[in-house]
Amino acid sequence: MQESGTGTAPEFSVSWSDYASTTSDHTWTLTDLQVLHELRTPIVVIVFGVVESNHSPGGLLHTARCVFQSSEALKRFGLPLPAHVFSEDLEHLPANDCKIRRDWITKIMLGKGQGFRSRIDLHQMLGSMFEDVNKMPHALARLDSKPIRMQTAASKVELAVLHVIEAEPSSADMGAMCERNPLHSFMFDAHGKLLNANKAAFEAFQSFPPDPVADRHITLKQLFQLGYYPGGQEEAQAAYEEAYNDIFNLNLDCHKHPQPHKSRKDGTIRWEMIEMWPMQDPINTSPAVLVKKYDITAQKDLELKLSIQQQELQRQNQELERYSASVVEDKVRLQEQADSLSQRLEAVLHDKFERKSFDADTPIDKTLAYLQSVIQGSSPPVQAALDLYHILSESGTDLRQPIGLKAQLLHEYSLDADVGQSMLQLLQGARQAEAPFTDSGVAASGQAEAADEALVHRTSSLANGSLMPSITPALERHLQDAGSSWQFDIFAFAEETPGNTLSLLAMHFYQQSGLLQHYKVCERRLWRFVQRIESGYVASNPYHNSVHVASVLQMAHMLLTHGGIRQSNAMNMMEVYGTYWSAITHDFEHGGLNNDFLIRTYHPLAICYNDQSPLENHHLAAAARIAMSPDFCQLFEGFSSEEALQSRKLVINMVLGTDMKKHFDIVSRFQAAFKKASSSGNSTTDIDWAAVKTEDKTLMHQMLLKCADIGHLAADVSTHKRWAYQLEEEFFRQGDKEKACGLTVSPLMDREHAGGMTRSQLGFLNIVGIPLFKAMAELFEGTQPMLDGVLANYRQWEAAARASEATTK
Repeated sequence: MQESGTGTAPEFSVSWSDYASTTSDHTWTLTDLQVLHELRTPIVVIVFGVVESNHSPGGLLHTARCVFQSSEALKRFGLPLPAHVFSEDLEHLPANDCKIRRDWITKIMLGKGQGFRSRIDLHQMLGSMFEDVNKMPHALARLDSKPIRMQTAASKVELAVLHVIEAEPSSADMGAMCERNPLHSFMFDAHGKLLNANKAAFEAFQSFPPDPVADRHITLKQLFQLGYYPGGQEEAQAAYEEAYNDIFNLNLDCHKHPQPHKSRKDGTIRWEMIEMWPMQDPINTSPAVLVKKYDITAQKDLELKLSIQQQELQRQNQELERYSASVVEDKVRLQEQADSLSQRLEAVLHDKFERKSFDADTPIDKTLAYLQSVIQGSSPPVQAALDLYHILSESGTDLRQPIGLKAQLLHEYSLDADVGQSMLQLLQGARQAEAPFTDSGVAASGQAEAADEALVHRTSSLANGSLMPSITPALERHLQDAGSSWQFDIFAFAEETPGNTLSLLAMHFYQQSGLLQHYKVCERRLWRFVQRIESGYVASNPYHNSVHVASVLQMAHMLLTHGGIRQSNAMNMMEVYGTYWSAITHDFEHGGLNNDFLIRTYHPLAICYNDQSPLENHHLAAAARIAMSPDFCQLFEGFSSEEALQSRKLVINMVLGTDMKKHFDIVSRFQAAFKKASSSGNSTTDIDWAAVKTEDKTLMHQMLLKCADIGHLAADVSTHKRWAYQLEEEFFRQGDKEKACGLTVSPLMDREHAGGMTRSQLGFLNIVGIPLFKAMAELFEGTQPMLDGVLANYRQWEAAARASEATTK
């Protein structure tokens, strides 16, 4: 028997449990093995074991039983013999044969699930296991063996060996085959001496006598020396040594060597393949090698032609790939241009037809347009100049509010009375004519203050401690989505992170942006700060709560990273830091009541800030007091004095800009400042942002936070509508307080007259939402997906309005 593999095998008497770790973890069942019946190769599964026996030497009896044999194995080897036959045979074997058998089994078990290949005598190894093996003529067989775990009963798993058996032809068969084979066949012993050769081999070498037994001077080494090697005899010797080592030392199944020859007729190179297989001398069973030589010149020529053709095909494929990539790039570019033009056309058509007669131009806008037409050589009508003169000469004209805003919203524009009044109150701060210093007015102020006692100096303690919660795989997926999706599902994220929604999102963005490393911010201290800020948002507010703020922060991040702002270098690291800070604190300690309510009720915040954006001023001041406290003032240690002042100024401007009373002023100034860049069609990457005036950059900062603040307009339909109805509920709650205070209920805030959501959303989108997002997308083309989402939601409300009208009719 000859084996492949190395290592010293332990004695077979060692417990089989010692090898349990060497098999794979899979446990096979008889059902799993049924598919092996379809193969034409004999396959058997044997369970070897050791049991105690008083009649055996050492008190141990070695057993082997077949638990599975394929159909081909049954046909060739017959039925399995009882287990005791193997045991008895093993006990009567000579010591050396017994050791050979035990070593063979042990080496298989040491295969560690990788398999073990060996060449065996079927009679010697399997004769005591199957009833027909000993009836067969003596023959060698190749075995591929592998230890496996086998379930042999319902609750019993045993260690077994799976054998794949391939019989080798007998010596007589091999001799006959070799003699008739047209290929050159030789047999050499381990010393390289010729043992046998077929007729074709001797005819090819006419210098050799026809009787292979009479002259055996042909050697294995000579076969290699006959080749025409570029390296001469040194290369021939190296080829011979490699072949000898593979066959007689490494016991490889086969060795192949392509050998070049030079033709004596025309000097061309032809090729022969030398194939070698290890075997045994059929006479004395000593190691030998079977060698076959055959012509492969045509094959080599074909390989050369195929190689040349393959190189040519590769070159052509590379050219096609480059052309295809160019076509794809052109297609993508054209599609992007088509989409952009389509969206712009939709926005223009919306301005022209949907908004009907609403004129959002301010006196400054009309004046600039008039002057531009004059500069370009046009002759504007005299009436246009007179109209501008009258508008600008009126003492009450607000240069940054649409001309006749009140008249447009209440009379000229197609809004019903409640929606018009609501829009006017939102954008201009229309106040009811209520006496402030009457007894009822004082009572109203007191009731409002009591009803909103959580608004001023709210001192919620941290709910979740100073340590960040662990990030689960599901949470990690949410955070990755938050950093890349224009329609992030903030409500699903909030359900996974109760009490930490804003804090986790803020920490994720600060970490991903590199700001913590850049300014050397202590991560734990920043976590405690954002936790403190999150605790300052009133969870019972339907709309102005920490989930809304997290949504604003996520949209601000998208505008920065995917909207083209950071890519165009429109913001430096300090400005990015301030943008995140502004988003996190922009509604801090919001009580669910708007500025008009605070002003009408003489709320302490309105008095403190002289009716000027009381909410926004309080958000800034309250958050700043916490940031400046001894616990958190170290957050700015990495800032220079100039950076700290600039960052504070940026945050103040951005948060104050969220007061809707300043909406038209900011949008008008923004469009005027960047009109040239957006109308020229140039990319924002072409703008030298370092040369842009500070005032104009401030407008860009404010526009970013304004878009993020009402970013739910761009969310998917279900998320947007959920926010819209939660805002409506917050309005209704303010209306309830206004009733309790004896005040006139603000438009669209009386829950007894519900149903104006569709009408109010259409009005808000027409007058505020779409123009705002459109102005941003004109400067930063990367924000187009945001505008697309706004237009999609507008169409949903429009369809709902048509359905409502049809139902009413």
